[in-house]
Amino acid sequence: MFQPTDGSYTNGYHHDGAVSSAAGISSGHRVRRVSRGRSRGRRSGVTGSDGAPRVVQWQQHQQQNEYEEEEREKPTPPCTEFDTAYFNSYAHVGIHEEMIKDRARTESYRNAIFQHQNYIAGKVVVDVGCGTGILSIFCAQAGARRVYAVDASDIAVQANEIVKANNLSDKVIVLHGRVEDVEIDEEVDVIVSEWMGYMLLYESMLGSVITARDRWLKPGGLILPSIATLYMAPVTHPDRYGESVDFWRNVYGIDMSAIMPLAKQCAFEEPSVETITVENVLTWPQVVKHVDCYTVTIQELESITTRFKFESMMRAPFHGFAFWFDVEFTGPAVLPLNNGVPPSFVQSSTSYISEGNHRKKRPNPNEALVLSTAPEDPPTHWQQTLVYFYEPLDVEQDQVIEGSLTLSQSKENARFMNIHLEYSSGGRSFVKESVMR
Repeated sequence: MFQPTDGSYTNGYHHDGAVSSAAGISSGHRVRRVSRGRSRGRRSGVTGSDGAPRVVQWQQHQQQNEYEEEEREKPTPPCTEFDTAYFNSYAHVGIHEEMIKDRARTESYRNAIFQHQNYIAGKVVVDVGCGTGILSIFCAQAGARRVYAVDASDIAVQANEIVKANNLSDKVIVLHGRVEDVEIDEEVDVIVSEWMGYMLLYESMLGSVITARDRWLKPGGLILPSIATLYMAPVTHPDRYGESVDFWRNVYGIDMSAIMPLAKQCAFEEPSVETITVENVLTWPQVVKHVDCYTVTIQELESITTRFKFESMMRAPFHGFAFWFDVEFTGPAVLPLNNGVPPSFVQSSTSYISEGNHRKKRPNPNEALVLSTAPEDPPTHWQQTLVYFYEPLDVEQDQVIEGSLTLSQSKENARFMNIHLEYSSGGRSFVKESVMR
């Protein structure tokens, strides 16, 4: 949806006071099917970032040509059994229904496509992971001369029928296969893709967008979305802890506390996808990774490491960390540096200022169209991702919470994500490891 013009939108978070074999994320209080995404080939996680905004000079992009040529000469990565299971999971219409019914998601993309109509009208577009083809159809409605709708899932068969039913077969060409394998015999002007998974990078679909970019995108072409940012913040969530663990202390008058260690393991071993509110967040968020879709590389996405330091805004039990993301739909314009201003303080296209790894709101942030999954914004099917501790840690107001986070591709399956957290507060240090699978 369009970003509000009343100054109410905040990048990150402004603090005021059915599982398949391809993906089995715990989802708070309900079972979810698969993460969400589309035809993806080999993917990855994401490297650490200083959170600085994008400053794109086309000359810098041109300097990557030699590297990209080498990448194109490498053999195509094979389609693994995990890839096959992943693609098969997206043949189920229920996943696409959930995504399309997410109005914040779908309307943001539709609005972004028509907001950038001058880049799309009369041009060639590739939709990476087209699913049912709805974004491809939006692009055709915006005047695209030709749209290549690519998907490795069998949902591509239905997408082709939908294209025919809307009399768009002369504009929209559905290609059933991986981006790594299909052939497009011309350069494209625009790439559109809804590639974001839970915690932004789960599913590793961004790698397919990079592959499409390096194979087909013309110099100066448009990528929607253009920028993505992953955030983290400490949270308190006594209700969730109570429902999952403390419940066992007294069950119909029976002491069942012996099961509590197992309950903690079952409830909190893996990341949980659920919805939290602003009241759950203990501090300002911090940027984990800032992704520029015009320049990010697949190698860069294999592992992320970032350090964090928070100060609690309240006295509360500290139950874990929450993660969310936003994406920006901006054109491929050159953004000059502010004279004399260090890069970490350069104004981004969202009218936000980046202080180190923290993002804070600036007045009238009305320049960019943004899709946010922050706790204070309208809920989306991505919700937020929570990494809970087995035991909460009591923190005082202004108490420092610091440590490091590493996100990396699982060696078991590149679509899974390893999470390694080291954190300390109040003179105590801890390690939390989990896998998003």
